[in-house]
Amino acid sequence: MNSETETVFYFCPHQDDELLSMGIDISYSVLQNKNVHIVLCTDGSKSSVRDKLNDGKNCTIHKELHNYNISEKEFIKARDVEFVLSCKMLGVSHENIHICNNRSVDGSLSIKQAQNIIKEYIFKYGNKDATVCTFSPYSKKVQHIDHYNLGKAVKNLIEDKFIHKVKFILEPYCVPKGLKKFFLVPFKLKKKKASSEITEKILKAFKEYSYWNPSEGRYAIGYHSVMKDFNNYKENMSVYYY
Repeated sequence: MNSETETVFYFCPHQDDELLSMGIDISYSVLQNKNVHIVLCTDGSKSSVRDKLNDGKNCTIHKELHNYNISEKEFIKARDVEFVLSCKMLGVSHENIHICNNRSVDGSLSIKQAQNIIKEYIFKYGNKDATVCTFSPYSKKVQHIDHYNLGKAVKNLIEDKFIHKVKFILEPYCVPKGLKKFFLVPFKLKKKKASSEITEKILKAFKEYSYWNPSEGRYAIGYHSVMKDFNNYKENMSVYYY
């Protein structure tokens, strides 16, 4: 990679966050020939979808009984497959898609561990002039704790002058509801809509999270998990950030 090429890191808490919240921004960065790295920081193991796939109840999406007896290890693997393929559809090169060796169990990512992960990948693949993108730490009350702690970790690293360029992204399902409820936010929120070229990439990534073929170990976990968020995102195609 040319030494003058801008490097951008997207630190992602769970499989599907890289698409639902960051996907448009990631696609624009790729389009601008930036050196884009995506880092998955947890295993996504605690999603309630595993129980839905195993409990034998009727699925409203597929109109059948789901009773697949998926182990936690198999479930994590299936989620990782969705994540990697989604990143590739967004245009990220395979060698720049990272699943942390020391990633946290879903729901237990601490601020300290998040800081260590960020430092590790900046040392390996970038420098202090790289842009770091993750979720905003503006409110615990409307965010998953892993999202919030990643944001806090980045905020701490800014204050420590370890990093200098940051983009905080807000989950679309927190906007504008979250901002109306928690109005003391110290930033001016920006919104960017997907171009036609970006939209095509987003739709391809979307298909990886809705692909259903249990014989291949593909269970549409992302779509089972937050179907409404996927459908709303497909309609609005916007990213919110500051």
